[in-house]
Amino acid sequence: MRLLHAERIEFAEFFDTQIPDYLILSHRWGEKEVSYQQMRKNRAETGPGLAKIHAFCTLALRKGYEWVWIDTCCIDKKSSAELSEAINSMFHWYSNAVECVVYLSDVSTNGHHAGDKDFDVEFSTSAWFTRGWTVQELLAPCQLTLYDADWKEMGGKSALAAKIAAITGIGIQYIWMSDTRSRRDIIEEASVATRMSWVSGRQTSRSEDIAYCMLGLFDVNMPLLYGEGAVKAFLRLQSEILAKSEDETIFAWTSVPHSSGFSGFSSLLASEPRFFANSGDYSPIPVRDSQHLRYWMTNRGIFLELCVKRNSDDQVMGIQICRHSKSKQWTRSQSQLLVEMTLIEWIEREGSEGRAAKGQPVTLYFPQFEVRPIAGKPGGFYRDGRQTKNHRGRKAQGIKY
Repeated sequence: MRLLHAERIEFAEFFDTQIPDYLILSHRWGEKEVSYQQMRKNRAETGPGLAKIHAFCTLALRKGYEWVWIDTCCIDKKSSAELSEAINSMFHWYSNAVECVVYLSDVSTNGHHAGDKDFDVEFSTSAWFTRGWTVQELLAPCQLTLYDADWKEMGGKSALAAKIAAITGIGIQYIWMSDTRSRRDIIEEASVATRMSWVSGRQTSRSEDIAYCMLGLFDVNMPLLYGEGAVKAFLRLQSEILAKSEDETIFAWTSVPHSSGFSGFSSLLASEPRFFANSGDYSPIPVRDSQHLRYWMTNRGIFLELCVKRNSDDQVMGIQICRHSKSKQWTRSQSQLLVEMTLIEWIEREGSEGRAAKGQPVTLYFPQFEVRPIAGKPGGFYRDGRQTKNHRGRKAQGIKY
């Protein structure tokens, strides 16, 4: 880890147990940011970027710390290996800092305090709350203090937790919890869908970063492939999550018809984080470990086992995926999602196959599929406008027995 000495303005490399106490900066990149090469060669151009570094170093010295870390100048971004290591280590670095200093360059308190109407409006509209990278920068540190454009302290994470929760949609229990658990353990109490929802409305300058900025939230590592595009990067991220997690809420997303990322048919995995915007209240089904859904990646896509729910007439009413905390029902709702309480329509594509037995979990391959809720009387599946009765022992269109 490369740190900057706050007084000498010199870099030093540290490894593992050698790393000293340091302050870390969270901010939104602006004009004339200073790179590692410019700082090392003492060729930094006078401007907002350099002024921000000096102000942060002055603050660190005032707090009694000699070392700081700033993402603009402490990473050699010309080295792809170093950039990849830094992004994969980012959550760890923020969580290990003595304190994270959040600099909001677009907020000026002007004598106002938390609770004042003018303060609340300006604070809530800061661009810092719209960036993808700042989610883990908010959640990873144990100690976090926010400063305005004039480096005036606005308050700590504990004091402003309720306001931050209202702005970000992140539960206050994940932002601030005064107990001895690690930040990692606290964050992992949130389901996969919940954590995805935290980033669903965020933006990043480089399209792939919308996936890379979530590596720390899910404690996964993967190589960075700039140029692969946002969709491939996000699919790779979900594949890494599937490899280590039994959380079924990764499938609890809602597509947006007629949007740029909606093609009518989709895989079980979402193509964009914004499809999780309405998934913040989903949690896994609380069952014994032996009863969790099993799924894994194959050369044909995702192979998974699903438990079906049947009514008293042995008619399949839906598939249990996860639980919605507000409705207390087992559901995946809306377009392209599985609905337990409503009849559903399966539109198969070439290569889709599966087998089901009465009273047993259903095992299905879904290389490509679309599922839609169907409004109508209970009693069977609808396909292409036709109703197909699901009698015991007989085949029903859309599911192969």
